[in-house]
Amino acid sequence: MEAQRVEAVEYTDAVCSTAWGAEPLLRLLDWRHGHHIGWRKVMGGLVGDASTGKEGWDRVSAAEPMRAYWKRVWRLTDMPYPNPMHLMLRSTDPMGQAVKAAELQGQDVAQAVLRRFREQIFVFGLGPQTPDEFEAATQGVPGLDHVRWRADQARPEVAAAYRADWEETRAPNDYVRNLKHDSPMNGELKHSEGHDRYALPTVIFKGPGGEHTVAGWVPYEDYEAGLEAALPGATADPRPDPTPAQAFARWGMLTAKELAVLCGPTARPPTGVVTHDWGDGVVYFTAAEAQARGLAVPA
Repeated sequence: MEAQRVEAVEYTDAVCSTAWGAEPLLRLLDWRHGHHIGWRKVMGGLVGDASTGKEGWDRVSAAEPMRAYWKRVWRLTDMPYPNPMHLMLRSTDPMGQAVKAAELQGQDVAQAVLRRFREQIFVFGLGPQTPDEFEAATQGVPGLDHVRWRADQARPEVAAAYRADWEETRAPNDYVRNLKHDSPMNGELKHSEGHDRYALPTVIFKGPGGEHTVAGWVPYEDYEAGLEAALPGATADPRPDPTPAQAFARWGMLTAKELAVLCGPTARPPTGVVTHDWGDGVVYFTAAEAQARGLAVPA
């Protein structure tokens, strides 16, 4: 008998540092309970135009203030921040539309593209903005047809799909509208560029037990509680946590924080994994992933 499933609607954006911080928790949730979860990513469009009202704005000078902000977020999430930040993006709309274009090649491909965008920003300090920069960020993504993807990014139906995500993000539910708490990076109703919207990330679990919203920066246990409430009994049969070898077989790149969350605080990467340490963070790549990023791979 096929396991019952919950729809998990995740409001997110590649440039959101809190969503980046939640990656270890959501990866663990999906590993343990993915047989009960069908994910739907909603691209929130966090930044419409970063240059609005800022005379002389440019992508290089805008990078350092973001690095300083993300360093403060790093103290909360323990996920890497870019140091240095080389190039900021002006808008997240093109990235969001590029993720929707990738969905035409499958959800796994789109998820890999979104993750690569996050890594390009928070590990390598490059905020991708153009089709050429998107292509550079996604070299070696399994299953991604780059020629088709570039053409699909310009399709009107892809623009419409991204716009639908943008609008859905700006139609927050009553739970979020009434949420009040004072924790850092909280999930309360946000206001940006003249609109109310969900905090990023927000995950809404929809199942036989109704809809249950988990908003903003929360502990892992809140995600499990939301899943359990949407489908009572769903958390009773977790998949055993991965070994490091299993984790790298599933994900070609892990931050040090992700390795600890997924495999335990004493876990070490397996032989052949490439360590990338730029002084303010440690990440690990399989040899194939390292080669795709142009990193040196030991013989």
